Amino acid sequence: MPAFSSVANPIPSYAPLFLGLYGRVAPKQAARFLVDLISRPRGQNPTQPWELATGVAGKEIELRTGLRARSWGESGPLVFALHGWRGRTTQFRPLASLLLARGMRTVALELPGHGISVGENASPRLIGELLVEVEKITGPAHAAVGHSFGGAALGAALVYGYRPARVVIVSSPTHVSRIPLMFAKAAGLPPAAMREFVQILDREAGRPSAELDLVAAAPKAGVPGLIIHDLNDAVIPYSEAESLHAAWPAAQFMTTKGKGHRDILSAPEVLRRIVEFVAA
Repeated sequence: MPAFSSVANPIPSYAPLFLGLYGRVAPKQAARFLVDLISRPRGQNPTQPWELATGVAGKEIELRTGLRARSWGESGPLVFALHGWRGRTTQFRPLASLLLARGMRTVALELPGHGISVGENASPRLIGELLVEVEKITGPAHAAVGHSFGGAALGAALVYGYRPARVVIVSSPTHVSRIPLMFAKAAGLPPAAMREFVQILDREAGRPSAELDLVAAAPKAGVPGLIIHDLNDAVIPYSEAESLHAAWPAAQFMTTKGKGHRDILSAPEVLRRIVEFVAA
């Protein structure tokens, strides 16, 4: 299993003792408690200076009741953007400004449980099905760009029938189904509760949850792809991108160095590559 050593840990310090006891007495309830716990983003990461200083601000829109997004442009081919766990729509401001200059419209979704969109929980299936729904409102997407968890959610969306003409995956976990298991082990979930935990994940995915992983979904979708990842990403290991490219050799692959996990979205060479790929 990849060492997602710097993924924001949602497990409170009391959890191992509490779940160790609770999981033995009531394994189903303990498993349910942990699933709910790790699916709540609880706040957002600090705003980076480049999110506010680069490009056009865009405007907030409501796609449907309670579902907010940020939009750049009124017409042209639609590029849909998904931020990562505890991320925000303004992270796509530099990219959206360049796409706007090329005559393309960008809509960045504020994920449930983040910012001002309704909801407390987010999961790959929830976001994947939401994209299918949103496409009926906005019209077909010329391209979809996902950063971190947003890229993982695009993998789930492909399983549920979402079909943009092109897909860009930036700094994403490509075996996202492994992350809950990592958290469950860190939380000290006993074996019986762990079995219940896995069953809940599969049931909520509507299939074995590993089928929603990018490594499983993207190669089957028949959509041109671009994978971008920093060699020294401290949040999602570079090996995740290598695994995806090995499974999806038809996709283009760009490696950066020194851009990190979030600042990669402001790197000029990354933005140029995405725009070239999307506009091709």
